[in-house]
Amino acid sequence: MHLGSLLLPALLALPLTAHGGQSSGDLVAAAAAAGRPPECSARSRRAIARGPSVWERARAPELPRYCDLLARGQAQLGDNPEAARESARVADQILPGHAAPQVLLARAALALGSAEDAARAFDRARRIDPRSVEDPHTLHDLARSLARTGKRDEAIAMYRALVPRIDLLGTADHRALVLLEAAHLSMAAAGAPTAAAGAPTAAAGAPTAAAGAPTAAAGAPAAGAPADLDEAIAYLREARQRTQTQLARDVTLSLALALDRAGDKAQADAALEGEAARAAPEAARTRAEAAAARARAADQHAGAAAREHAADHLASAAARLRTVDYLAVPEDRLALEALALERTTAAAAIARWEAYLAGAGGQGPWAAPARARLDALRKGAGGGPRPARAASPAPAAGAPRSRAASPAPGAGGAP
Repeated sequence: MHLGSLLLPALLALPLTAHGGQSSGDLVAAAAAAGRPPECSARSRRAIARGPSVWERARAPELPRYCDLLARGQAQLGDNPEAARESARVADQILPGHAAPQVLLARAALALGSAEDAARAFDRARRIDPRSVEDPHTLHDLARSLARTGKRDEAIAMYRALVPRIDLLGTADHRALVLLEAAHLSMAAAGAPTAAAGAPTAAAGAPTAAAGAPTAAAGAPAAGAPADLDEAIAYLREARQRTQTQLARDVTLSLALALDRAGDKAQADAALEGEAARAAPEAARTRAEAAAARARAADQHAGAAAREHAADHLASAAARLRTVDYLAVPEDRLALEALALERTTAAAAIARWEAYLAGAGGQGPWAAPARARLDALRKGAGGGPRPARAASPAPAAGAPRSRAASPAPGAGGAP
């Protein structure tokens, strides 16, 4: 796979000084795992071990500490973003005017849940040095911050640059998550009103997509176009062909959703049949648990309401997605849950589609395919059309869900 001219070298050098119980070797490992700024680079592993030369020390005596702080902050991003943010602030005070501390500030802000702060810090970094965001992990965080602050076209451009490089990301789950995010963002673009002709889609200085990225054809409409939906399907098929991950079910359900919206119901149903066959043992276990729950409720004289709550709770467990962090449109959670239940618990699937159509989904671009699936389920269940029920407020975490499924929560939390 061609990785493109924007890739940083596989090993970037870093003069290090051990502090705070973290060895110099640990920081070298951290440097190898993420892009290092040019001011901290050297030409070989030996140069890393020796640290800066006499000339480098004379020119910038604070450089070793600055680079040490950046390496430490990168290592802290995963488990202590507050500390990473502080490392970035101190590094910026030591050698102001460089892009790398701003990149670290942006990534720490995103980890702390502040997409707006992250977007501002990324903007500062890109004004200083557009190449400062080329590392794949950094590019992913930039794409997420743009998506979460409503800059969808820019975010899509970043995902197109990132997807050809996802093999440089650390885990199969991370790679699958990138493809899911890119697909749902493209699906949202396909359902959006057409953008004004000639409107810019990406900010100046954005990385160019590497060869092989699934970009739309030149001259294709920027939004509301079938190309965006085709792009979403391409991302999801790529994810499905890769090594199975914890997000495999989410990928299959998302692919079925995109295919159904593209008008290919046969392939969507085939994907759902495959998922149902794969999940058959789990579905059987869920049905056994449901029967046991009904028996317990009857034994305890809990009444019909308690039995219904128990069944709903188990249906929700059967539909539960691994995560919803990848959703670009929150109400799509209900659509995915409905698809997850169609082959096992038709009544619960009907309730999800009703809730989807009663909420924002009923006013959105995909209402017609959702209504078609709902009608097919009702006919299969032997019931006539029923009016869609108003969605009720989302239940508290861990509480059983009612028959009329609640509106989807925001796309940032796991169910």
